[in-house]
Amino acid sequence: MKIFPWKRKGASGTAEELPEYGADFFKSDWFRDWEVLKGVLSVMLESHPEWKRILDFGCGPGVMIDLMNDRGKDYWGYDPSTEARALYLDRYGKHPDKYVSIMPNSGFDVVVSFDVFEHMEDGQVSEMLALSHRTLHLLANINRTPGIPGHINLKSDEEWIRFINNSGFEFDRSGTERLRALYLRLRPEATDAWDKNLFLFGSRVRLS
Repeated sequence: MKIFPWKRKGASGTAEELPEYGADFFKSDWFRDWEVLKGVLSVMLESHPEWKRILDFGCGPGVMIDLMNDRGKDYWGYDPSTEARALYLDRYGKHPDKYVSIMPNSGFDVVVSFDVFEHMEDGQVSEMLALSHRTLHLLANINRTPGIPGHINLKSDEEWIRFINNSGFEFDRSGTERLRALYLRLRPEATDAWDKNLFLFGSRVRLS
């Protein structure tokens, strides 16, 4: 198990702490958007009934934890941010044992990560993938919008696919296309580009 420190190299070349989240990150409009988004994502996750045990990497305030556990999934959230956990306990908090600050490294059917990789350096993503490759699947939404504070890792589709394929996974193109199409069908009016930013991968590791 591993705690992921949110650090990067500063101008001097030494590691410096990144703020857990920006002071204005979790504003009321963020929670309003996620009230809609969580219902859509729950349908998408339930479209794969084989995904019974789920880890949400970088879950923030854990919007999905209570919803998915109440719907019968064994859904865990991981985030090292004490601020984000406090928000989970204040706003949701029905399953505090399912919100962890140390990342489990096995035993999940799928690891999901929504709008997180673009905030991490390649080495951090590789470290996370090394701990995740013994899961059956990886589902990531990777925002590629430039100019947003904290977006330090912007890659094209093919660059992300190649990067993750080199980390023990294999891109599932047809599965990706199905989930993107499902998202667009559920939210035809959405302008957030999730129908272009979702990626599904299968692990190359064969579990016994």
